[in-house]
Amino acid sequence: MMGRHEAGQASTEFLVALPLLILLLFGIVQFSLIYQARSTLNHATMLAARAAALHHGDRVKMRDALASGLAPLFAKQPSILAYNQAVVDAKTDLQGPGRATLLVLNPTRAAFTDFAQARLDGKGGRELPNDTLNYRNTSRGTASRISVQDANLLHLRVTWCYRLIVPVVDRVIYATVNALGPGDAALSANGMADPFGTGGATPANRPCVKPRIEIRSEAFVRMQTPFYESNL
Repeated sequence: MMGRHEAGQASTEFLVALPLLILLLFGIVQFSLIYQARSTLNHATMLAARAAALHHGDRVKMRDALASGLAPLFAKQPSILAYNQAVVDAKTDLQGPGRATLLVLNPTRAAFTDFAQARLDGKGGRELPNDTLNYRNTSRGTASRISVQDANLLHLRVTWCYRLIVPVVDRVIYATVNALGPGDAALSANGMADPFGTGGATPANRPCVKPRIEIRSEAFVRMQTPFYESNL
């Protein structure tokens, strides 16, 4: 039978360990949510890239598709009305200052220098030719150093400031992400500089405000329509 002294010592040890156990539990929950958000962002980024491929690189279509893809993170009930509201909430979250950046890495302006032609719809401006690519010259352009076929491969990068929601742990993770930035050569060599694709770095060169961290995703899609230069 445990004596009073031993029982009191066990209670004291439990009280000392309890905050650490709670912090660990909160951390597991928050990192699970980060992983879910990253997976959802991957899908949403692909939807945004497909929308751009079908609509001449239109950024409004890209953002609408991105919001639709992120809607599951904002849904509160399994109904069509709840989904519509989730899309609205996702759009609101993406439109905040520095909340989301859609960067088209390809095609580039150099590709337009090499291959652009007048828009065939007669509305002015230039476009990258997208028809009969199998029969076009495969030589690399002087400025872009890629072929017209590769210039029609859309490369989209989405960076989203994801909001951490678990108390206490949110600030711990925010501080840790900004401390373990890519600039730390030792951590980068061990693959620990950017866990979960958060793109962490010092707060001075990151737009995310506390308690948000950057989550990044990229997608590659073959253009199905000519990319308009005005959408670069």
